Amino acid sequence: MKRKRNLFSEEGNILIMSVVIVALLVATGMGYMRWSADERWDTAYEQATVQAYFLAQAGLIEKGLLYLRTRKPSELPAATVYLTPGYIRDAGLYHKVKVVRVNSMGEGNVFQRSDTYDIFATGRAEFWNHQLGNRNYGQPVKVERTAKLRARLRSFSNYMYLTNLETTEYDEIIWFWTYDTLYGRTHSNDYIGLKYSPHFYGPISTCQDRFVYFGQDNPYFAYPPQFNVPPVLFPRTAETLRANAHWIDDGGGRYMTRVWMRGAAGIVTYQYELGAEPPPLYGMAIDELQNVQRFQPPGWGAIFVDGQAEVYGEVYGNLTVGTSGDMWLVDNIYYADAREADGYFDWRAAVHMLGLVSESNIIIKDNWYNGRENGFRTHHEAAIEWHSITITAGMVALNQSFTFQHQNDDWEAYQGPTPDERGIIHLRGAVTQWRRGYVHRSNHIGTGYGKDYHYDFRFDERPPPFYLEAMDEEGHGLFDIISWGELGPGE
Repeated sequence: MKRKRNLFSEEGNILIMSVVIVALLVATGMGYMRWSADERWDTAYEQATVQAYFLAQAGLIEKGLLYLRTRKPSELPAATVYLTPGYIRDAGLYHKVKVVRVNSMGEGNVFQRSDTYDIFATGRAEFWNHQLGNRNYGQPVKVERTAKLRARLRSFSNYMYLTNLETTEYDEIIWFWTYDTLYGRTHSNDYIGLKYSPHFYGPISTCQDRFVYFGQDNPYFAYPPQFNVPPVLFPRTAETLRANAHWIDDGGGRYMTRVWMRGAAGIVTYQYELGAEPPPLYGMAIDELQNVQRFQPPGWGAIFVDGQAEVYGEVYGNLTVGTSGDMWLVDNIYYADAREADGYFDWRAAVHMLGLVSESNIIIKDNWYNGRENGFRTHHEAAIEWHSITITAGMVALNQSFTFQHQNDDWEAYQGPTPDERGIIHLRGAVTQWRRGYVHRSNHIGTGYGKDYHYDFRFDERPPPFYLEAMDEEGHGLFDIISWGELGPGE
């Protein structure tokens, strides 16, 4: 009897244990199924997140950047532009695409041609919710991510050196050679000629498929050269400058105009008749000059001379001087916070800025201030009033060249001494020219100037007032991408 009771007791325990084990197995299975569903949901969510990110990137490129790249600079928006959404098959969509002008760039000056834009796009991807126990089971889950790209309209001032043609009118190559050192971006639409060992510390590019070498040369490149890049368009006129500048007329070709920058005392422009004896550059009574105009140091401004002009002096403020004819550099042109001797200034702290834009040539005048009659060999190196020239500016010779007067070619009526070394061009800025011009020749055992060129790195952030925009062959603006990323939570 006792044994029978023990047997029933053991059977009851086994039954209870069986029920417990079954319950545990069911709970474990349910937990595994829930874990599996959660894992599936998390995987689907992560996949949709990545998909949404790339959809947002597609919106930036297919809509926003394309919108900017198909506009001429004059057509760029002054306010926010909203663009249509786009769909990518089997991936999702991008929407909320907008292009926003950044008005705070360039010290907030609304007249400054430093067009910077932020592009926003939101990508959306979906997946089906198969998470057990979720009240939205069987419904689509939408995942969104927003991307942002900042792009800036490229200016001619973004190039340290820019040309359309690297040869003379007689198809002679003007070489970069050993003593040439360039610190900013260099580009030519033409073949670039390299002789011996020039140094390029900034990016260098050409529209052609190669460089032209003089022989067994060994140039230095800080960055890999780029070939077959799109050409930069050279417009025939500086329309933005013309539209925003104070105009000075040359009387139908009768007058030469002088633009004398006098530091904090402002700017004086005056004229003299072409063919007459020019007045001295300094020491004259201003009120006795012809057609005098006075300007205060400009916070932001431009002067355009319809004709030729001679330019010189101490630059105060932010100014661009333009001419429809040749522009003559008759003495040093230097910022108020720069050394006149060589143009050196701390570009990180400098506040003054100058653009020199000619729709023809920019020419260094052969006078006593600029080293006439072998001034560099005749006078002490420190006697800069008798040789060399300092130029702190971004220069553009839109249809011709940056060059110098009286090169002692055989056909010239004027012939200087032998040699005729006039000093050094101390350039702190940038130079753009339609056709590369000579600044030194072998004539008379040496004629002209050595080069001391340094880029003004401020130009990479903002150009001088109403400077020329870089465009492609169709006249559409070229843009540099400044930053590219994703908006975080709350941005």
